[in-house]
Amino acid sequence: MPYDFKKEEKNFYRPKKKPEQITIPKMNFIAIKGKGDPNTENGDYKKALAKLYPVAFTIRMSKNLVKILMVILNMLYLHLKVYGG
Repeated sequence: MPYDFKKEEKNFYRPKKKPEQITIPKMNFIAIKGKGDPNTENGDYKKALAKLYPVAFTIRMSKNLVKILMVILNMLYLHLKVYGG
């Protein structure tokens, strides 16, 4: 079962009847640096997003850290193979 942020972290995602200030704890995120017009066909932005989506989806659907790390390492390997580094 994937981790459901809206259920598990209700205080961050469900607004109260009255506005209030909340403190968000430190969290980990994944990101890919990129730039460019998102509407450009085969542009850098779309290429970066295409790499980020499968990693984010796998992490969201997986509870197994080993699987997550293997996907990330495979993505890194493919990126280095294509773009050098």
